[in-house]
Amino acid sequence: MPASPFEKFLPWTGGLAGILWGVQLIASKTPDHPARPTAVTLVDHAAGRNYVAGFALLLGALMLLFFAAQARTSLRSGEAGESTYSSVAHGGLLIAAAGFSLLGISQIALVNAAKAHDAAATDALGQLTMIGWLPALVGLVAAFWGLGLGGLRTATLPKWFAIGTIVLGVVGVLGPLAFAVYLLLPLWLIVASIVTARRSTTTTSPSTARVPAEAH
Repeated sequence: MPASPFEKFLPWTGGLAGILWGVQLIASKTPDHPARPTAVTLVDHAAGRNYVAGFALLLGALMLLFFAAQARTSLRSGEAGESTYSSVAHGGLLIAAAGFSLLGISQIALVNAAKAHDAAATDALGQLTMIGWLPALVGLVAAFWGLGLGGLRTATLPKWFAIGTIVLGVVGVLGPLAFAVYLLLPLWLIVASIVTARRSTTTTSPSTARVPAEAH
């Protein structure tokens, strides 16, 4: 059966999530030390940029939820009697999406606190925003391992992509080095979209090609 428009759209949601993560990287303007006296002024003056960053994260979380379904489908097509790798990858991306949402909410709340000139709330929310990407990192590491190992095991993903994904999963648990994942995530999501889109085309084309033959 030919893929529906929604099924064709699913692979590209990962790339959209990556672009939106990149938007928040560029737009977000928060103090390195929220407790300093100028923190409220800094956040308030960049309110528009921080609102953009916050809502970009929320929309990115929605896109990541869709991409989680695509990632599971890509791996599941090569799994026989079990679905370990696809389940880990799917669950990891769901947690990452929740992390995106929490970070977006804290970003928006930080701006609201600064606009109200509430120094204590700005301090607390600023500290939370600084480390708020860690829940997403937990999910991403699980997704990296699930996709990377699953891609190698089932041969459903290119070897170079699977190995690179595993490397990111290792980097993600190496303390401060995990910041590399924070920076490289937009690129990885865009590449993952392209890879899974090609996989989706490959797996659906044989069935569509058989339709005319079976009709005869």
